[in-house]
Amino acid sequence: MDRVTAILGFQWRAYWRRFHRAGNLTTNNAGVWILFGGIGVFRYLQLLPRTGSQLAHGDSTRYEALLIGIFLVWMFPVMGESWRSIGSRALLHTPLTPRELFLIRLGSVFVSPVTWVIVACSLTLGYPLANAPNTLAGMIALVLFLLFSLATSLTIAHVLSSAVMRKLLLAAMVVLSVLVGALWLTKSTLAFAWWPNRLTADAAVQANVLRPIAALTVLTIAAFGISLWTFKSGLQYVGSRRSQRLTVLGLIHFPGRLGGLLKKDVRYFVRLLDVYFALPIVILFVIYLASNPEPSASVFRVVLIILFLPCISIASNCFGLDRPLGLDRYSLFPRSGRDILLSKNRAFALLFMILVGAIFPFAVWKFGAGVTALGFIELVLMALAYLSWGNWMSVRDPYKMQFYRFSAGGSPADAIIGMLFGSVPGLIMVYSGTLRTAVLLMLVYSALYYLSLTRSGRRFEQRREDIRQSLS
Repeated sequence: MDRVTAILGFQWRAYWRRFHRAGNLTTNNAGVWILFGGIGVFRYLQLLPRTGSQLAHGDSTRYEALLIGIFLVWMFPVMGESWRSIGSRALLHTPLTPRELFLIRLGSVFVSPVTWVIVACSLTLGYPLANAPNTLAGMIALVLFLLFSLATSLTIAHVLSSAVMRKLLLAAMVVLSVLVGALWLTKSTLAFAWWPNRLTADAAVQANVLRPIAALTVLTIAAFGISLWTFKSGLQYVGSRRSQRLTVLGLIHFPGRLGGLLKKDVRYFVRLLDVYFALPIVILFVIYLASNPEPSASVFRVVLIILFLPCISIASNCFGLDRPLGLDRYSLFPRSGRDILLSKNRAFALLFMILVGAIFPFAVWKFGAGVTALGFIELVLMALAYLSWGNWMSVRDPYKMQFYRFSAGGSPADAIIGMLFGSVPGLIMVYSGTLRTAVLLMLVYSALYYLSLTRSGRRFEQRREDIRQSLS
C-alpha cells in the first residue's frame, strides 16, 4: 500500500499543478461555476424535503429518480477525468501488481474536486432517508448503490479502450433505450423491480429489507469484479492499424476536394462521448411518436432544440480532438483556414443528421409534410447559429479533448452563451413557426454563418501556433 499511496500523492500534485498552469482557475470561470453550480445544488437540496415526505408515506418515486440522476452524474468524474500524471499502462513499467494498479486507478478518481462535490451531494440523500420506515437499511442500500455506480462507471471507462467492446457497449445502450421505452409504454412495474435504484428504494420503504440489500451487495461485488477484469484486459489490449482500417468509415469515400478532411473529422467527432447522449433521446422520442396516436408538434420542436445540447462541445471546440502534429499537417495542405473550418462544419452537420435522421420519417407520418418541413428548417437554423458561434470560439479559446471521454474544459460562461445563442432560432420557431419567419431567420443566420466562417478561417491562420500550444 505504501507504493500505491506514494503514486497517488504524485497524481494529486500533478493534477493541481496542471490545473493551475492550464489557466482554468480564473476569476470569471470560478464565479460562473460557483453561480450555476450553486443554483443546481440549491435546487437539488430543495427536492430533498419533498422526497423525505414521500418516503414517509411509502412512496419512493422521487427518490428513485434522484438515484438515477446520481448514477449518471458519477460517470463524469470517472470518464471525463484526464489530468492524471501517469496512465495505467505507463505504470506497467513499475513493479506493481494489476490489483495495485487498479487501486491507483480507483484512487485517481478522487483527486478531482468535482468528485468531492458529487460524493457530498450523493450522501445528502441520507436526509430524506431519516423519514423513511427503514432508515438504517436505506443508508446501507444507498452506500451500496453509490459503490455500484462507481464500479459501473469504471467498467464503462475500461471497456472504451477496446474497439470490439465499444461496439458492444453501443449496441447495449441502444437495446437498453428501446427496452426502457417499451417498459414505459406498457407501464410494466415488475420489470423494474431488480433495477439498482428500485432495490435501493425498496430497502428504505419495504418491510423485507434483506432481499434488496442482499441483491445490491451481489450487484456491487459483481460490478467491482467486472471492473477489475476489464481493467486487466485493458492493460493488455494493443490496437492495430489493421483493426482500425476495418471500420465502416474506412469503406466510405466522400467526394469533393474536402473529402479526405471530412472523413477524418467525422472519424474524430464520433469518438467523443458527449455525442452519444443524443442517441437515447432519439430512440425514446421515436417510440413516443410511434406509440402516441396524437403526439404534440411543440414537443417535436422542443426535442430538436434539446438534441443540440450534447453536441455543443464539438461545435464550439472543433479543434479539441486534433493533436499538435495534426495541426502541423494542416500547414502542408493547399487548403485555407476557411476550408479546414468548413470541413469540420460539414462533419458536424453530417453527424447530427445521422443522429436525428430516424425522427423525420415518423414526423412526416404523424404531423404531415408541412410541420416536418418547418422542423427541418428549425434544425438548419440552429445548426447555422451553433456553428456561427462555434467557429469563432474554436479559434479564440480552444481546449484539449480526449477520444472516448467526455469533454472537460473551456469556459462555462462561453458554453452557456453558446447554448443560448444557438437555441434562439429554435425558440422563435417554437413560438412563431410561420414560413415568413423561417425565411427571414434563414437570411439572417446564413449571413452570420458566412461572416463567422470567413473571419474565423483567417483568424485560424493567424493563431495556428497558439492553438497548437493549447492542444499540447
